[in-house]
Amino acid sequence: MTGSNPSELKSPQDIENELAAEAPPPSYYNNTSEQDAVAGASSSSSPLQPAFKSKPTNYLHLFNENSSVKGQYVIDPGMSIPTSLLPPLSPEESEADRKNLSLHSKNGSVNAEIWLLGAQDAQPFDSKKPTKRTILDIGSENGSITARVHTTHRAAPFLLNISASNGAVNVSLPRSFNGLLLLTTKHGSVSLSDTLSENCTHLSQVDLTRRYFVGDFSTLDDSDWPGDELRVEGKHGKIRIRYVEEHTSADDTSKGGLLSRLFGW
Repeated sequence: MTGSNPSELKSPQDIENELAAEAPPPSYYNNTSEQDAVAGASSSSSPLQPAFKSKPTNYLHLFNENSSVKGQYVIDPGMSIPTSLLPPLSPEESEADRKNLSLHSKNGSVNAEIWLLGAQDAQPFDSKKPTKRTILDIGSENGSITARVHTTHRAAPFLLNISASNGAVNVSLPRSFNGLLLLTTKHGSVSLSDTLSENCTHLSQVDLTRRYFVGDFSTLDDSDWPGDELRVEGKHGKIRIRYVEEHTSADDTSKGGLLSRLFGW
């Protein structure tokens, strides 16, 4: 054939090799992700956990003398921490009393976004069986306290203790909260959101403490309550309790001046 160039004639094997070289490599990352997503959706009905800003921890203790405490804290109650790395206990405390999270400021506010993780092998909560609660402790002598608590699937019941001598207290509870509210204030007021109030049974008001039960009241008996519990002790400031989805970044206490932010006026 006149005009043909023998160097341009290629065998079928040469053409196949060139096409293979030009084709992009398979995206193993995307394929793996898609397979994992499909497998996860088909093999587990557990909701996916959100992306956290920090890694999970346990027995975290933070104290600031003259500054605020603020952040997101992801607590895994099942995480083991070497005793040598844990803060010392007070003389009246034992290992059973150790707090999973302790946040305190003497002359500053505390603003905490708290996530409580659940154990994979945890059993559904049964008020008749003893369950180790996750213990959270928050306090400020001269500052307001804001705590927003979230729970993931199979999270254990929690006990949240809050102490505020001179400041407002704003607490947002997860919808899964089923338990007691013990709210004490000397020179302030107590308010529950309408949505939370609909799920509350008002038990009593003795001296300065108001007692409520949120959720199924039939699980309460004469024994020590092992489920969710919120205890707030305040002196000079409002106490406000609501569900976490009702929280907005433009909280009422942030609209006023210094006294408004401090005392919740």
